[in-house]
Amino acid sequence: MLEADPGHGSASRAGMPPFLAASGSAGLISPGDAVVHPVHGIGRFEARESQELDGERLDVLRLRFPERRLTLRVPVAKAGRCGLRLPMAPEAVGRVLAVLAGAPRASRAIWARRAVELNAKLNSGDPMLVAEVVRDLGRHADRADQPLGERFLFEQAVERLAGEIAEVEGCSRPEAAARILGILAARRAGSGAV
Repeated sequence: MLEADPGHGSASRAGMPPFLAASGSAGLISPGDAVVHPVHGIGRFEARESQELDGERLDVLRLRFPERRLTLRVPVAKAGRCGLRLPMAPEAVGRVLAVLAGAPRASRAIWARRAVELNAKLNSGDPMLVAEVVRDLGRHADRADQPLGERFLFEQAVERLAGEIAEVEGCSRPEAAARILGILAARRAGSGAV
């Protein structure tokens, strides 16, 4: 078990990674606790290990992402820079869902430029920004002629957001995804969009 340092992001004597100490965790993180990676989504902290790489000793966090069948080792010193964090607070779920219910942002930019912007938001790991991607691409989610690039980004964003909401609220991923899609459908129905 690792102890979190309530300080300003510095690691404690017990070796808590700065990203968890800075995130305001309740004080402890144990194997099995959920963590969020900005690219891979919700995963589980398994252990802190010491590995030798090119003759140097390196402390790493072993993380498992069962949905992706992936085990990731993140150096403790780089955990904060790579965007690793604890799941959002339960109070934040309401704010994220409010973003989904808002009006989508219209953009006249060409798709290549928009795709870069949306990818950056998606890979930021910030649930509010991921919700913006879902909201903005969800306008055409029910259309069969939605461009493949939009569909792919939309599905990735829904998957990441649903995973985190499911973890925070204790429901299944499909239930969380259905809730997200239901909010988008209600917004489309309320605005008269087809």
